[in-house]
Amino acid sequence: MVETIWEMAEEQVEHLFCDSEIEPLIQKILIQKGITSIDEMYEFLSPKPQKTYDPFLMKNMDAIVKEIIRGIEAQKSIWIYGDYDVDGITSIALLMEFLGKFTSNLNYYIPKREEEGYGLNCDAIQEIKNAGADLIITVDCGSTSVKEVELAKSLGMDIIITDHHNLSDEIPDCLILNPKQKDCAYPFSDLCGCGVVFKLVQALQREMNAPKKYLSDLLDLVALATVADVVPLIDENRTILKYGMRKINQPVRPGLKTLIERVGLKDKSIHVGHIGFIIAPHFNASGRIDDARIAVDLLLEKEQKKIEEIVVHLIRCNTERKAIQEEGLKICERKVEAHYLDDLFFVLDAEDTHEGVIGIIAGKIRDRYYRPVLVVTHSQEAGILKGSGRSIDGLDMYEEMKKCSDLFIKFGGHKNACGFSIQEENLKELRERLNQQASILKARDPDLFTKKIKIASELKPSEITKKLISQLKKLEPYGLENEKPCFLIRQLKIQPSPGIITMGKERNHLKFKAISNIYKDTDPVEIVGFDMAEFYIDRLDSPDIVDVVGFPIINEWNGYENIQFLIDDMK
Repeated sequence: MVETIWEMAEEQVEHLFCDSEIEPLIQKILIQKGITSIDEMYEFLSPKPQKTYDPFLMKNMDAIVKEIIRGIEAQKSIWIYGDYDVDGITSIALLMEFLGKFTSNLNYYIPKREEEGYGLNCDAIQEIKNAGADLIITVDCGSTSVKEVELAKSLGMDIIITDHHNLSDEIPDCLILNPKQKDCAYPFSDLCGCGVVFKLVQALQREMNAPKKYLSDLLDLVALATVADVVPLIDENRTILKYGMRKINQPVRPGLKTLIERVGLKDKSIHVGHIGFIIAPHFNASGRIDDARIAVDLLLEKEQKKIEEIVVHLIRCNTERKAIQEEGLKICERKVEAHYLDDLFFVLDAEDTHEGVIGIIAGKIRDRYYRPVLVVTHSQEAGILKGSGRSIDGLDMYEEMKKCSDLFIKFGGHKNACGFSIQEENLKELRERLNQQASILKARDPDLFTKKIKIASELKPSEITKKLISQLKKLEPYGLENEKPCFLIRQLKIQPSPGIITMGKERNHLKFKAISNIYKDTDPVEIVGFDMAEFYIDRLDSPDIVDVVGFPIINEWNGYENIQFLIDDMK
């Protein structure tokens, strides 16, 4: 485990609403999240939130809607061009499904990850033109594609960009729908790519006076993308996700329903963790290992036999992806331990590891060492490396990469993640420059590279009840900028019977019962720490009394329920 700093939130009891039905602890947590009015609190906790905005507030929306409607009416050949991850896959499926209600002159294109890379490329645009396209609509990409847009226009095609990634200083000369644009009046800029497409479809539905059911049928797709693309789960994203999760928990989309059943989630209450760690990886595996078109087909297919074949294929791809990822992770971990432990910014060569898994590997290395991480692999083109990055809190990866833009063939992303290509000969200089930049950042903030655990409140063991856990569930869905609150229990004395129990095949998890030395509780609380056995035994030297931070849950096993406190850290 990495070194941590525990930060206790300030008590702000003067802001609590004493006459509210919302419990004081829940109010305190909401205030810490910046939700300070009682109306905002009720909106945040509501099972039917209303926070959504007029799609026509988004810059260029009116012109784009008119252009698409003209294209449909003129029976133009419309091509949707998207990325190969869950955000791109769902965006394509969403637009194909909606526009398919009004035109049959509709196709889509997803680049092959290894052969073409991320985003628009000139060869693909030429191929689309040769297929007879009149209009290209990008989803989840295109904001920095200046020369590609110029080519499309020179070939006589119209092109519309819909995206959510950062724009560069030079902007493509076409209609762009992206809430991150300058002068965009839209109140919320953190939609995922599929969220932006959903707003476009909202505007089209209104302008075309189409049934609202056309929109509600698409909410499962936006929910999948919102979770998988790790955008902030606040504001309009929270509204979209809450309604979308209902669709996912009562699936009517045949492909999604079948996948849910085959991966062992049938009859379970699906939450964001299931999407992030089970469902989304199966969609991503198609683009990582094979062809992402198969995942789009799953979302649009109605014939059950074909659906079954696709699901079997996706499960096979995901199994293969995990094996490749594990091998690449070992390569990178060995290099960190041998050469880069003192670096502040890891730049790691994963050698010939499949390009489709290097982003996951970067995230796992980041979590293990708490450093911003770039992982590169060798591409099909001699001397060219493809890379993916993941950042830590407080370090804007996009801005740091931008300072090295002269070294890249191509790069893009946002503060938490990036993708790029680079000449192999430039990798050493990139590592040196990023580490120099990281040293400057550390001089300004000495704790930047130390993981911080923000503690919402201290709890007494006696306060950990089923009622509390039920109240905390109202704060879900948890995710970026709506992190699960972390609680502190101080001075827990581990009970000698049964003592410390290690669990798992490798005995790497631990469980124990403890009573607080501070409070006069008679009933012990059950503590569970995943991957914490070695830390407790070797690093802490098996103490009898510990402070722990974590979160209470109800553990269900074979029809039996008991309360557990899952810990993130202990001291």
